[in-house]
Parts: sequence; structure tokens; C-alpha cells
Amino acid sequence: MVDTENIDSLVNRGFGDTKLVPEGDEDTDIVDRVKTALEMTDGIEIARRYLVMNAFDGALTMLGLIFGGLTVMNTIGSELIFNAVILAGVGSSVAMAISGFSGCYLTESAERQRDVYEFRQSKIPRRVSPLEYHNASRMTTIVVALIDGLAPAVAAFIIMLPLFIATLGILDYWSATMLAVMICMTELFILGTFLGKVSRGSKLIYGAKTLATGIGTATIMLIIALLTGARP
Repeated sequence: MVDTENIDSLVNRGFGDTKLVPEGDEDTDIVDRVKTALEMTDGIEIARRYLVMNAFDGALTMLGLIFGGLTVMNTIGSELIFNAVILAGVGSSVAMAISGFSGCYLTESAERQRDVYEFRQSKIPRRVSPLEYHNASRMTTIVVALIDGLAPAVAAFIIMLPLFIATLGILDYWSATMLAVMICMTELFILGTFLGKVSRGSKLIYGAKTLATGIGTATIMLIIALLTGARP
């Protein structure tokens, strides 16, 4: 059971050198509060993993859709396939966002509830109250779920920007498709360099690895197109 002490005093207790709500500053900037909650619950590493993994998924999903449309664009008709790719991309982005948020929220909620229970049962002296840890866990769950849902959708939307522009007549279908592929490859390389920074390894090597994944995906799509008789 949570202590029945005054809630205000519980919320304002310190956690090491940090506080979820610093004394005399209940209107703390939301970014600082989120950061403190993530640090308290070891959520920063989890959020970082979800960000990279799901942005990676979103980028590769769009790459597969684009190349799938590209391989039959000249066969069936550019406008028809182009519109189909856009609709499929938008649908996939929305589905990934909803699936990512809801699935992550339910999973993290269950994990955090167990953590809070174990925290309350622990006999080890703590510098943070059960109520503080509970509130921090709830905030971490929401933040991580948002990252899980938004990362693939945002990554996919950025790749689709040239496709949206093409519908306005500013770009032709082929140029928009090629530009979208270039943006996707750039995203993959940036994600790789981010991983290199996290690992304190070579950003270039990690970037090359993620870029190779994108190139490999495109190659497989082209091979499938050749085997099925479609032509890019």
C-alpha cells in the first residue's frame, strides 16, 4: 500500500539530485519533468530503442511499398499505381501509429505495474516514495508509447512528402518516386549514425550497415519483380 502521508510532501521528495517536481517550482517545464521521470524509471534507454527500431520499420515499410509500385508503374499505369502507393503508405502509417502506441502502452503498463509492485515490496531504503515512482512510471509509459507510435509514422510521412508534392503537379511521378527513395536511404543512414553515437562506435560504419539494409531491401524487390515478370 502507498503511504498515507500528505501527497504534496510525497511528490516533492528528492530522488538523488533530481526531483520529479522540485520544491517551490510546481510549474516545472514539462520537458524537465519528463526527463526526470525517464531517468527515475530507466526509461531513456527504452525510449531510444523504440525510436530507432520503429523509425527503421517505418522507413523500410515505405521503401517496400514504393518499390512494389515502381516495378509495375510502367505496366499498369503511372497515375493509378502512384495513387495506390500513396493510399497504401498513408494507411500503413496510420496503422503503424495506432498499433505501435496501443501495443506499447499495454505492454509497458503491465511491465511498469509489476515494477511499482516490486518497488513497494522492496525492503531496500529508497530516496523516492512509492507514489513518486508510480507517477514517474505512468509518465514513462505514455512517453514511450507515443515514441513507439509516432516514430514509424513520422519516418514514413517524411519519405512520402515527394509523393504528395507530385499530386500537386510540381514533380512528375518518376522524379517523386526517386526522391522518396533517396530520402528513405538518407533516413536509414541517419538512424545508423545515431546508433553509432549511442554505441560510441563508428558512426560511418553503423550508417553504412543501415544503408546496406535499405539497398538490400530494394534489391530483393527488384529480384521479385524480375521473377514475376514485372519491369521497373
